[in-house]
Amino acid sequence: MRVVGVTSPVGAPVADFVIGHGEHPRVTMFDHGYVPIRPLSAAMVSGDIVFTWLVREVCPADHRPPERHTVYVSTPRETPHRYQRIGAYALVLSERGILGTVNSPVTAAPGTWALPGGGLDPGESPAEGVLREVYEETGQEVVIDRVLSLESEHWVGRSLAGRLEDFHALRVVYGATCETPSDPVVHDVGGSTEGADWVPVRAWRKLHWTNSSRTLLAQYARKLSRPAQFLK
Repeated sequence: MRVVGVTSPVGAPVADFVIGHGEHPRVTMFDHGYVPIRPLSAAMVSGDIVFTWLVREVCPADHRPPERHTVYVSTPRETPHRYQRIGAYALVLSERGILGTVNSPVTAAPGTWALPGGGLDPGESPAEGVLREVYEETGQEVVIDRVLSLESEHWVGRSLAGRLEDFHALRVVYGATCETPSDPVVHDVGGSTEGADWVPVRAWRKLHWTNSSRTLLAQYARKLSRPAQFLK
């Protein structure tokens, strides 16, 4: 995945880099001399996913974003397999609330709630991927409103298959709307999603969400839930 920084929506790039394994895009952008203001787009360009940020120059008052140091748990007989996974997720709102999914027993956190989404297929754009994932996990057809964020997590641990992985997750996050919400149905049976449902905007904090989903909800749920009919 490439990240591009522009100082105006129609301006030429002032920063353009590939996200290396384990690198956080905000940190790398800062090291290029710029601070992200807001995301503009995430698109497939010549077979590569390009995420574009509106940025400004670093000023003396800015602090370099903190980096999370990954703890390796390898042994002399086992070296983690490096794996960078690009996914797309959505914070979906309707008159029925926020669309959430429940992780299945095949995941590392069964029973927890999460925003719908998942890994991209080869050649698939983030927008195509998130629409597919939302439908497979919930049966809902949604309309993308905006790009919200590019999230990055890096850890070392066991995959569900038992392999030790040095895992770098990059997640494009969208805000989306479902104009004709229905009772959610999981079409991808046997996968990572056990169930799905609409959660009232004012009640989402009562559920046990994954850390990444809870952080995104805390930052964007109330902002995106206007107009008032979504505040149920």
